[in-house]
Parts: sequence; C-alpha cells; structure tokens
Amino acid sequence: LLFSTLGFYFPVFGQGNTPVAIACASVLLWAVHFLVLRGIKEAAFINLVTTVAKVVPLVLFALICLFAFKLEVFTADI
Repeated sequence: LLFSTLGFYFPVFGQGNTPVAIACASVLLWAVHFLVLRGIKEAAFINLVTTVAKVVPLVLFALICLFAFKLEVFTADI
C-alpha cells in the first residue's frame, strides 16, 4: 500500500507491484526486523513515532470538524 501510494508521485513504483516497489518493501521490512532485533527500546520509539503520526491527523480532523460545524445548517430541514 505504501509503495502503491508513492507510485502516484514516483512512477518507478507503479501500482506497488513493480520489481522496484517489491525490493523497497522488502528492504523496509528487513529494516524493521533488524530494528526489533536490536532491542525493545528502539522498537518502542519507532512505535511511538508511528502512533503519533496516526493520531495527530485524526485529532486535527476532529478539531476542524468541531470548528467548521454550523448547527443552523445542520438543522435547516428539521
């Protein structure tokens, strides 16, 4: 999925099923594997970074919706 998305911007990755995309995904997978082998502290830090990267957009979306919500528009047909 990652390299399919990157394929939109970098044609070398195509739809994520090109040899280059498969090789890069394999390198990424092995990098995470060796990171876990190094110890739990480094893996926990990477897990924290990815969790924050997932939660921040969700919170930002919720805040934007909260401030953009207009009750009079929502209840116009009721």
